[in-house]
Amino acid sequence: MIKPLCVVLSLLIATSVTGMLRAPNTTALGVDIDFYTGPIQEQVWLQMKQAGQTFAIVQAWGGRSRNEFAVSQLEGARRIGGMKTAAYILLNYDNKVCPTFAKPIRDRGGKCAGQPVAQKKPGSRWQVQQGLAALGAELANVSFIAVDVEWFLSAPPPGDAASQARRRQSIIDALDEVRDHHKKPVIYTRNAKRHWVEITGCSPTSAERGCATLHNVVNNPDNPVPLWDVQHGDASLEDFQPHGAWTERAGRQYRLDANLFGLPTGRTLDLNVFDVSLFNP
Repeated sequence: MIKPLCVVLSLLIATSVTGMLRAPNTTALGVDIDFYTGPIQEQVWLQMKQAGQTFAIVQAWGGRSRNEFAVSQLEGARRIGGMKTAAYILLNYDNKVCPTFAKPIRDRGGKCAGQPVAQKKPGSRWQVQQGLAALGAELANVSFIAVDVEWFLSAPPPGDAASQARRRQSIIDALDEVRDHHKKPVIYTRNAKRHWVEITGCSPTSAERGCATLHNVVNNPDNPVPLWDVQHGDASLEDFQPHGAWTERAGRQYRLDANLFGLPTGRTLDLNVFDVSLFNP
């Protein structure tokens, strides 16, 4: 039966509005946590869930040692909070670790006790392996592994060409090791001192051959490495200013060191917004 034009228009408008209302969100909110956050109680996960936090990114390797709470944090996020999960690995570039790196013994400040010792094997591949081991059976559930490119030592990164070249190769090796374990790699870094540019020696206009190699690895059209960066403010991926090897970002840490969701005093986490596609299988 042919409907009057006004009825047809009304149906089209209703269908259009309904489609917009049902369209899936492209971004979602979540948290990232580390060993300083410690064990997380059930009621905290439930508060996160009620507040609309849909994913948790958990530290696996903190540069010198594993996160001894990684498995329980990931399991709690997934089982109690109903969250998607991911993990991150903070690289060191001096091949030194805590003496008790596998099962850290920490001082009151949370620092792994003892002077750093040489890794059993040099290089970032070994560090990635330690991080993945820290995830235990939860490794099967994480959506991606972020390689954390930031400098945590008190002295700034050495700026000589040889040191920068070694650090670039460490990043490439870490990304490759993540892929070897059939996980999606992401890079966490920011447009600030002691991060990407100072660590790699590579700005968007760098002519250095090693920078071109790193840039091509990150921007491989068949397997690009998304960026997770830091910008305080709104929970949005908008207003991104290109830096490093990226012209867009897939995740944004928009609030740091927040004591929320019923965490004990002194325990914190960071708030993030992400493109939901990164948490797809």
